[in-house]
Amino acid sequence: MSKQVAVSFEDNLVKVVFASSEKGKTVLQKTFILKDDEFDSFLKTTRLQNITVVCHFKKFYSDIVSAPPAKDVYLKKIVETEITKKFPELKDFSYFYTVLREKSPEDKGLRDVFFFAVENQELSDIYERFNRYGKTVQSIYPDLLTFTHHIQSGDGARTKTLLTVALSETDRTLFLIHHGEIRFIRVIPYMGGDISDTDIDIMNMTVSYCRQQIRLNPEQIILINPAKKEETGSLKTLIPAVPIDYPSNVFAPEETLRNFLAPVSAILYGETLKKDNLLPQKYRTLYIQKRIAAYSIIFFLLFSLIGLSYSLINLSEIVQIKDKIETLRKEFTSVASITSNYERESARMQQLMPLITITNEARSTPDIQRALASMQFLPMEHIAIHNVQLNVKQGALRIQIVGAASAKNFEDMHNSFQKLLKNFNSIPGMSVISKRIDLKNGNFEVDVESKTI
Repeated sequence: MSKQVAVSFEDNLVKVVFASSEKGKTVLQKTFILKDDEFDSFLKTTRLQNITVVCHFKKFYSDIVSAPPAKDVYLKKIVETEITKKFPELKDFSYFYTVLREKSPEDKGLRDVFFFAVENQELSDIYERFNRYGKTVQSIYPDLLTFTHHIQSGDGARTKTLLTVALSETDRTLFLIHHGEIRFIRVIPYMGGDISDTDIDIMNMTVSYCRQQIRLNPEQIILINPAKKEETGSLKTLIPAVPIDYPSNVFAPEETLRNFLAPVSAILYGETLKKDNLLPQKYRTLYIQKRIAAYSIIFFLLFSLIGLSYSLINLSEIVQIKDKIETLRKEFTSVASITSNYERESARMQQLMPLITITNEARSTPDIQRALASMQFLPMEHIAIHNVQLNVKQGALRIQIVGAASAKNFEDMHNSFQKLLKNFNSIPGMSVISKRIDLKNGNFEVDVESKTI
């Protein structure tokens, strides 16, 4: 079951609704009607969370502008630019918009876009009033938008054109709804809640205006908050006038629904209203940060509780581990003495390392005499040795032999050179690592490595 709070600012009154929703049904738990100057005391003493605010704005900006087809992220900036062009005095504001005329993919023409904008200063004043008492506002909507969502939820309302009139003690708000979308808003100051002849004239003139200027023909007048329900049947209006239907899935008396229709509608249609939230972006970011911080604290406490529970469950194991640690501490003294002896012997061994190194190097020097003695096959027939160089490198003896091979033809020269290489490779521990022969003159060079020690 989800619990929700909605606050509606209507003229000099503040209406508060506490509701709970479950399985598509909503129950009004508590409702309050306060004077505006009493509301701060209410905020100070009442626990409220995640509040939805509905406001009857006295000053707002709305109209229809044209915009090219574009993705939402670009269309939003286009609409914002058009708003500043139409109302240059509007500098810092929040708004929502609705694309009124969707065209086929082949039609590349402009779209009609309705917008509703409010200065951020007025919205900030609303937010800060709650924030002073530690209360968080999650969304702000104009009352006529919540009425529109409720009206369009009725049977067949999305296919009709309806003129809606919201009556209050200080003004009359008339707005045209075509296929579930607001097309036109007019606010006329007026004192008194009862319907008068002046109201009838205003409604009839507005119907004519819609027909002539907007080219839309209202089928019905929807009255919100009429003082007397029976008045609507005898009104001399150009088109039928009826009171608004109240939501059937809310458990509350009809009089309560009549008095609290704006906040109740905000609760009922909260999910579909989200995209039209007028709460300034900086406060939305702050709201998200507060939610993240709150969830982080909850998770921290939860994990702390799990850790404490685990510690209590494994208390006996912890005691055993503690005993083992104490035993290891006692054994550490004997380990320390062993380590000390090892370090002392290592120091003595370091003193002997130079002598050991000299002995190893002497033992690793190749036996040059043995390597030369093993080359008894030299000299060879058709092989003349001109030069022999000996080098010790990385524990091995490197022998470079330079000479010449003489023969009657290339084949004999090649065979003599191959026989020479074969003789080197046949000696244990000796191998040819490089060879080169010039077939023009028979000069050759052979590098041999001997690992015989």
